[in-house]
Amino acid sequence: MKKNIKKNLEYYLNLPWKFEYEKALEGGFYVRVKGLACHSHGDNMEEAYQNIQEALECFLETAVENNILVNEPVSQADCNGRLSFRTTKSMHCKLAQIAKEEDVSVSHLINDAITKMYG
Repeated sequence: MKKNIKKNLEYYLNLPWKFEYEKALEGGFYVRVKGLACHSHGDNMEEAYQNIQEALECFLETAVENNILVNEPVSQADCNGRLSFRTTKSMHCKLAQIAKEEDVSVSHLINDAITKMYG
């Protein structure tokens, strides 16, 4: 069973994790793994990176050993640019009216709104 855990841990460690850094108020840098409740700190960026790597490995090892679901990062290959969602009739009409006034499609209007909100 240990061999299977090691294989699963290696799988998770090789995923394309993304890290977010910010200057910490107390000095140094705070770093977290996007999408996971995993974070660390370092006196400089290099130390923060080394510390988050260790924290991520411990986090993933614990998750694998305890059969806890790990949210995997999303890759470009997972995305095709198409979204489908439902909304109320009144919201659809409101969006259609605004799109008509701006001379764009509803899809374009929604895409602009998402881009303004999330970049």
